[in-house]
Amino acid sequence: MYKKIDFRVRPPYGNYLTMFQNEQAHFARLADAFDMTVSESQRTGNLEQFVKEMDLAHIELSVVPGRKNLGVDSEGMFPLTSRYPGRFMIFPYIDPTDGDKALYEIDRCRDRWDIRGVSIEPTYQPKPYAFDDPVAFPMYEKLEREDLALFVSYSAKLLPVVDPDTVRQLGSVLHRFPDLKIIVGHGGWPWHLEVMAMAFNSPNIYIVPDMYGLTGAGSGDYIKAANTLMKHQMLFGTAYPILNIMDTARFYENCGLKESVMPDFFYNNVAKLLKL
Repeated sequence: MYKKIDFRVRPPYGNYLTMFQNEQAHFARLADAFDMTVSESQRTGNLEQFVKEMDLAHIELSVVPGRKNLGVDSEGMFPLTSRYPGRFMIFPYIDPTDGDKALYEIDRCRDRWDIRGVSIEPTYQPKPYAFDDPVAFPMYEKLEREDLALFVSYSAKLLPVVDPDTVRQLGSVLHRFPDLKIIVGHGGWPWHLEVMAMAFNSPNIYIVPDMYGLTGAGSGDYIKAANTLMKHQMLFGTAYPILNIMDTARFYENCGLKESVMPDFFYNNVAKLLKL
């Protein structure tokens, strides 16, 4: 087993507990689709059990992105980092449509909690905005200048209307802010090849395949990329609680990744990105 950093986790804590209360049928459907099981922590929403499952999967650190439509604010999640020192890193949700308030919140979180990046979901928040909406430019510029990473959850699942133009919008942001480190959660599926093309042209695009790298349509593309051109830009993530972290870790250890790239995929790429 390889030591791991899980770059996409929503733990059973704070407002994320509503997922465990309301989405059991969704957990069961995906477990069936991917030949997995629903873990005890998925069923019960027990935080201590989840940390035990992290240990069983050899996950040393879980990166926790905020989510606005669940009311997950910065204050609510950061106590995790003191309750379990060294096991969780919070990427607070920042809404650039808040203007100067958003920039202040970045400063506040960095000064108080030494954040390494922030989370956005432009297409999924209560008032959506385009990736390349100029309203977000001050925040992107600040993150680029201060070397903070931008985590964006991006897939057709998170679009109110399936819109292939969103991948152009993401490319536009990269073109305008070439030194901004962008981590694409959910692998950018089904436009993952276009996202990989961006990553081929820029070392500052990172991809977290999570559930889309398993056995669905296009999943093999992520494995091929991780073995070759994207070996330093592909990151391990489970998308928990959507998936069982132990089963997901086991899958990626046996999916065809080269032995030589596994340490980078599971740990080293993130450690370098976040300056751990």
